[in-house]
Amino acid sequence: MLKYVTFGVKVQLNVHDLNNEAVAGNVTDIRIMDFLDENGEKREAPAVSGRMLKHWHYEAMRHLILNGGYSSLPLCNGCRMGEPIRPGDVRSETLVQIARPEGNSVSVCTICDIHGYLIAQGAQQEGERGASARRTSRAMFSWLMPVLGTDFSSKQVVHTRVSQQQAMAEGEGAAQMIFNKSYASGIYAFVSALDVERIGLVELNLGTNKPYAIEDSDRKQRAKVAIEAYRYLISGQMGASLSHAIPHTQPIEILAAYSETSPLPFPISPIYNDYIKEYKGLVPNNTSILLWNQTDEKVEGVTMKSTINEVFAEILDKLASEEK
Repeated sequence: MLKYVTFGVKVQLNVHDLNNEAVAGNVTDIRIMDFLDENGEKREAPAVSGRMLKHWHYEAMRHLILNGGYSSLPLCNGCRMGEPIRPGDVRSETLVQIARPEGNSVSVCTICDIHGYLIAQGAQQEGERGASARRTSRAMFSWLMPVLGTDFSSKQVVHTRVSQQQAMAEGEGAAQMIFNKSYASGIYAFVSALDVERIGLVELNLGTNKPYAIEDSDRKQRAKVAIEAYRYLISGQMGASLSHAIPHTQPIEILAAYSETSPLPFPISPIYNDYIKEYKGLVPNNTSILLWNQTDEKVEGVTMKSTINEVFAEILDKLASEEK
């Protein structure tokens, strides 16, 4: 069974609104971040935090579990409702955070298991004392950053909402609300890692004869839905305004690595020119590296794939196979 999977993704996003993090009155501006290029020179460009990517990976997992053939996988009420309150349950018609022992939280919720949680002070108690207050995420994400040496753009546009209600139309423009939003375009990259080996693992049970809260078959199903969720990020299904600003997305390059024997180093970011060569020289010798790109340009030392689906198919096949 797989122990670790990493992704390096390069994608073009045109006219996107992947965050609404700078709001002042009726003006919503996209986040701009400072960073350094390969020469150490300071640059600034639209960027999206790893929290955004992680949220939409979580949303893709939730959607697949509820609607995509993974209905046997459990969710707590908080994750089922799409709320960040986890572990969550409904008490007196109100969703509240529950302080459960870690093993209980892992067994009853796939997303609490994989995306982790932080139990806030004041959470309602359930079960035995000594419940773990924090579970680290098995899915880890970088920021979405522009590829170095490529152009990018950001533009603010004017939108308006108009009401036809007579009570509002007391004067010219009284029923019209003007607001401004920014949209950006560019070639971006992100990296992510999925620690498959620690899915279902209860940290407080280390050293016991049963370190996992769930069976191996359930761990594989949870890992499968977590891997499948990356398809949605690659397609551009992420962001603050999907109702009216789905990004015009074109994947450019997908580098995936997996190991059946050990953890892997985080990927070298695709924002850099020689990231594939550098990553090949960093990973252990038993690592399998897969690559898909638009040009079908072959890269020595990696397994080329003709479609993105072939990348996922090999990883999922390895996940399904038993250890020899």
